Amino acid sequence: MTAALPIVVCEDLQKSFGSLKVLKGVNGAMYPGDVISIIGPSGCGKSTFLRCLNRLEVISGGKLSVAGGDLSAQNVSQNELRKLRVRVGMVFQHFNLFPHLTVLQNLMLAPQKVLKLPLAECKERALMYLEKVGLGSKADSYPDQLSGGQKQRVAIARGLCMKPEVLLFDEPTSALDPELVGEVLSVMKQLAEEGMTMAVVTHEMQFAREVSNKVLFFNEGIVEEAGHPDDVFSNPKSDRLKTFLSRMG
Repeated sequence: MTAALPIVVCEDLQKSFGSLKVLKGVNGAMYPGDVISIIGPSGCGKSTFLRCLNRLEVISGGKLSVAGGDLSAQNVSQNELRKLRVRVGMVFQHFNLFPHLTVLQNLMLAPQKVLKLPLAECKERALMYLEKVGLGSKADSYPDQLSGGQKQRVAIARGLCMKPEVLLFDEPTSALDPELVGEVLSVMKQLAEEGMTMAVVTHEMQFAREVSNKVLFFNEGIVEEAGHPDDVFSNPKSDRLKTFLSRMG
């Protein structure tokens, strides 16, 4: 049996904004079926790292391969970017739904415009994923008629409509009221159980511990510790991780 090839490989990945070095040499790989939680203090490079994985940020140094494409080059064609973003979806902190479109129209837009799927197939796919996130009854609603948790579940369904190989989540619950966090994490847990490959920047330590198969602890632009959740949470090696976990409760 042939071992699966990694979806993401990074070697000495670096990212600077002017003189500010945000990522100072990140190494690692992500394989099909992985659920990787990325934790660490604010400003340590977590979200920047995630944004590099679908070329929202251009890396400054090192090597990065995602879904078979080389993202190390400074210039990547728009056609290659489109192919990448079909294979690597992203769910943002603030939903980014089009307010003038219904929920159904929000979900149908990318499959229609990017994948060039027939209208009937786009609608069928959108309705299927709305049901999956528990919002089948909200197809004709507009975003401003939804709660924050419902908007984020719509955003997840929108990402699934492209049938990506991997979904990136950038702090998907941090903009939500505490009572709405559970409904979003429940959908993400279901996706993980079904084998969806996911990388999640999160402050939800319980989710990271229960759902991930690997945790990366970022600190000052590097991965200071990485491993199975049981090891990272129960037996932290660095003083910085011990302090971080104690503050997170």
